[in-house]
Amino acid sequence: MKNKLSLSCLAVLTLLGSAVLFLPEAHAQSTASAETIYSYVEEPPAFEGGDAELMNFVASNIQYPQDARAAGLTGIVVLTFVVEKNGTISNIETIKSLSKSTDAEAVRVIGLTEGKWSIGRQHGKALRVKQTFPVKFSLDKDGNPTVLHRMPQFKGGQKAMVQAIYSNLKVPAAAQQENITARVQVKFNVKEDGTVSNIAIANTKLKHIVGAGADMDYMDASTFKLQNKAVLAELSTAAAEAIQGTSGKWEPGTRYGKPIAAEVTLPVLFSGSQEPKLENQLEAMLLSYQPDAYDKKFSYKDNEVDARAALKDGTVEQFLAKHLRYPDTSFEGIVKVAFLVADDGRLFGPMTNVSKDEKAIADEFSRVFELTEGNWIPAKKNTQPISAMQEITVEFMSKKGEKNPTRNANVVVTR
Repeated sequence: MKNKLSLSCLAVLTLLGSAVLFLPEAHAQSTASAETIYSYVEEPPAFEGGDAELMNFVASNIQYPQDARAAGLTGIVVLTFVVEKNGTISNIETIKSLSKSTDAEAVRVIGLTEGKWSIGRQHGKALRVKQTFPVKFSLDKDGNPTVLHRMPQFKGGQKAMVQAIYSNLKVPAAAQQENITARVQVKFNVKEDGTVSNIAIANTKLKHIVGAGADMDYMDASTFKLQNKAVLAELSTAAAEAIQGTSGKWEPGTRYGKPIAAEVTLPVLFSGSQEPKLENQLEAMLLSYQPDAYDKKFSYKDNEVDARAALKDGTVEQFLAKHLRYPDTSFEGIVKVAFLVADDGRLFGPMTNVSKDEKAIADEFSRVFELTEGNWIPAKKNTQPISAMQEITVEFMSKKGEKNPTRNANVVVTR
């Protein structure tokens, strides 16, 4: 008999040394009584403002207990709680304890979210929904609670940065003759002393100036027809020189309070023969680069990183394909498996969307992921290691039917 799986809602957060995961545990049953507590519904409860606001809320309220810090105590507290049909929460319980003080702190923080949840629904009907809430307490090598990182900041702020860049920008004559505007994405490193190095062009997009009020999208330079092909090289050189002119005017990024080299990507806009408007340049910069991003971002989604977390000896997909075995079960279908690799290479997970009836499948993932402990290279953003979530699709199928595997599956397990 084949079981159909629904993808469970999973929000993963890492904040101030705490990792928060919401893990639905089972499917809602339409025949149950009105007071049944469900662990999975079609529309799960959500924190008002979304995951980002939840991250900020918990980060601004959680406190590392002094006794736990003094004892060097680290680990995970796992709570469960119920989001009621009116959005309130109840039944907060500790199912995995670390210490009395850390347990109490985890309970206190989740209690502060009272009234900030949307209700869970199944077929439009409001239901009581159970959530699981693990909180990770960790300390750095100096015994301090893990702190957030800060990206490089231009001395004087964003407006001063834009003014500095465009005071050094020389628009190539060829660009004016082509009657085009350009957006050149420039990558560079801000070193520990605030100087700039390793300047490179990430991409260039162009558009023709048609007339006043005309609104045309930028096109990739590779698909743009130019009479003078040399204009691209001239734009790149001009953008790089403008960025180089800011060297020494940056406050370096920090990691655990210490200066570090970090990569920055900024757009440099060329306005053809027109004078650049400061407000347009500033808007483009603000949309592309927020120097306090690391102060607000606690964990990243797979599509937000520059380099995904990987195993030291190959990809995750290759490892799963080699080590996963088909359990003794009649199950066939797609399984979504999610996991978080922290910025220090520690693994949290895996979490799967299988129901309790398919414990053998979940256990097999746990067995294989245990083999990867200590073998992770964390994801990176702006050259720095970060905590990031990954999701992989695995299909379990029997050879009997000789059907083709689903195209969306990253790994296929057969028997």
